[in-house]
Amino acid sequence: MHLLTLITYFILQGHPDIGPHTMQPETDTLAIDTSRYAVLTYTKSRDSFLFDSDVKPADLSAAEIAKIEKIIRVMVKEYNKANNKTDKSQPVVLVHDAIKKPGNYYKQLIAVTDKKGEKLVWVNCFCTPHEKKYWKKGVVMVLDGGPCFFNIKINLSTNTVLNFKVNGTS
Repeated sequence: MHLLTLITYFILQGHPDIGPHTMQPETDTLAIDTSRYAVLTYTKSRDSFLFDSDVKPADLSAAEIAKIEKIIRVMVKEYNKANNKTDKSQPVVLVHDAIKKPGNYYKQLIAVTDKKGEKLVWVNCFCTPHEKKYWKKGVVMVLDGGPCFFNIKINLSTNTVLNFKVNGTS
């Protein structure tokens, strides 16, 4: 958990290894394909497994979505790096499949405000929407699927990644 907080801190503060020089300046916006985003309104009956019970639906601004996208890209880079096994006598071998081009994934976002007034967002990411109309209305849930499916929960108020999960393959 501390690593996620540290990574997020470096994203926003500017660390030489993963800071702003690897991303576009704050004045620029990331090129975000809005056709690949669905902002779903929090519904307690559907989404209670994602957040504590004392939350309220929240909106997301374009700037917050750009911030989320930057955090996702850094977390994916760290995930891919952590799941590579290097042997100097062998080429790099992936222990798990890498997540490739996270900007091309379809994303579902559910934002809430918790009892402290902090904004939390859960982002569900997947390569292809199998049911083209459903993914913009209901949460896509799958078993396995490997790196084609991952999700991340972010506290936008504290700039902290609370959870990052890549689906399994078995």
